[in-house]
Amino acid sequence: MAEFPFSTEEALRSFICRYYQENLSLSAQARYCERRHQGLGRSQCTCYRPEQLRVLPEELLAGACCCGNPLEQAELKAGESVLDLGCGVGLDLLLAAQQVQPGGIVYGLDMNEAALERAEAYRRQLNLDNVRLLRGLIEELPLAEATIDVIISNCAINLVPDKERALREAYRVLKPGGRLAIADTVLEGEPSDLLRREPQAWAACLTGSLSTAIYRKLLAATGFSDITIELAAGDWDWPAFLDEEERQRLQGRWLSALIRARKPAA
Repeated sequence: MAEFPFSTEEALRSFICRYYQENLSLSAQARYCERRHQGLGRSQCTCYRPEQLRVLPEELLAGACCCGNPLEQAELKAGESVLDLGCGVGLDLLLAAQQVQPGGIVYGLDMNEAALERAEAYRRQLNLDNVRLLRGLIEELPLAEATIDVIISNCAINLVPDKERALREAYRVLKPGGRLAIADTVLEGEPSDLLRREPQAWAACLTGSLSTAIYRKLLAATGFSDITIELAAGDWDWPAFLDEEERQRLQGRWLSALIRARKPAA
């Protein structure tokens, strides 16, 4: 990769993985890619309705990270197969697993082993037997072609080095007529040189964010149809490495997006 400060895609992945492993050890501390207070307890979560969260452990909510609620867009049905890209500790994964019962199955994929271990512990705690956890990369999905009804993801695509490849993989594993429901950050306009050089800006769901136009273009080029992108102001806890001037420049540009698309039916 030409961008600073990472010389290769693997260097970027390794930094992001370490960043989130460190945050997992301090799970009560909010992360930058989430809405304000999402990591501070059940009553303060703003991305989800309170009744959605009552079934989840408090510890999971403290360690979860989100920039929206993809399940609001996913319209999950009993019996469907679902893939959660970048599932983390399992917030959307475990909610989805309950929504597709009876008969449905949910796969959670993440490159972070520590996050998957947490997700497995919460799965056992909730006694959900329709969850399968996979360690791997979003650009190299370990699933067969046309096996998934719905793909969800929450604040993960912006972290992927090769987004075009990630979307191609999502398209590959979706069944004809399958649905994509993503919550992600978008950045309208180019990131500043400061943000390009700051490693934490990549891990904080900022520098790697696509613009709305590029997101739409990549989805269409991959083959997706019925593309909709709904934007909202990000109610972020600003990263400490951003000074006031940089924060002002990002106002109205660093946004939360709910993205929907469909793989055309055969």
